[in-house]
Order: sequence, then structure tokens, then C-alpha cells
Amino acid sequence: MKTLEYERLTIYEVEALSKELDSYLSNAEFTLDLDLKNVTKLDLCAIQLLLSTEKTCSQNSIKFNLHGLNDTNKEALQLCGCASLLGVSDE
Repeated sequence: MKTLEYERLTIYEVEALSKELDSYLSNAEFTLDLDLKNVTKLDLCAIQLLLSTEKTCSQNSIKFNLHGLNDTNKEALQLCGCASLLGVSDE
């Protein structure tokens, strides 16, 4: 499991995270688990990166899972209609 050390995932962090995920994806065989327990804020750029990562995983038969989302970030995903695309439930 890859734990993201970012407190905020906004347009300012997305480029660095994208590079990290590319590197991590090149070594992922069957599953990419991202732990977002440290992330207190997601903006639309970060959500777009998560969607792109999920799509890349799907195309390469890699299961993509998000863990540790707080209620605020779950709500952000739900408000933009992306929660179900990223496998995030209401619970």
C-alpha cells in the first residue's frame, strides 16, 4: 500500500504526485492501493489525477483502491460525481 504523505492534494502537488504514481504503477502487478489518511483536502486537479490513475490501472488489469478517505474528501468526490468511478462508497 502506498501512503500519500501530502496533507493537501491540490493543483500545486499534482505534478509531483503524478510522477510518484507513474513510478509506483510501473512496479504494481495486480493492485494499486492508495492510503489517503493524511490528506485533508482534495481539489478537482487531484480528483482528475485519481480518475486518470484509475483508468490507467483498469487498462492494465491492475485493481485500484483508495483507503483512508475522510468524510470531507468523500463528500468532494460525491459532489463532483466521481465517488462511484473511484469505488468510494457512502460508508
